[in-house]
Amino acid sequence: MEDSKLEVSIIDDRPIIVSQQEIEKRRRINFDTLGSFAVDNIPTNPDTQHIFRDFEEGKIATSKEVKALLHAHYTKIALEDN
Repeated sequence: MEDSKLEVSIIDDRPIIVSQQEIEKRRRINFDTLGSFAVDNIPTNPDTQHIFRDFEEGKIATSKEVKALLHAHYTKIALEDN
């Protein structure tokens, strides 16, 4: 868990790199997605929420970067379990 706190501080220092219009679009999509999760009673992962929050707020430019960060996170977990 402490590792995820470190990741948050590194990612949170990134500048906003997308337009305000793109941020608003991402916020709407995220709102709808989280609403769907709530309706279906699907829990979110608190260890990865900072990645989605940073994407939503424009600190991560592409979904490809999000995918890479998530892959790195879950790969680390898988390696720790072995």
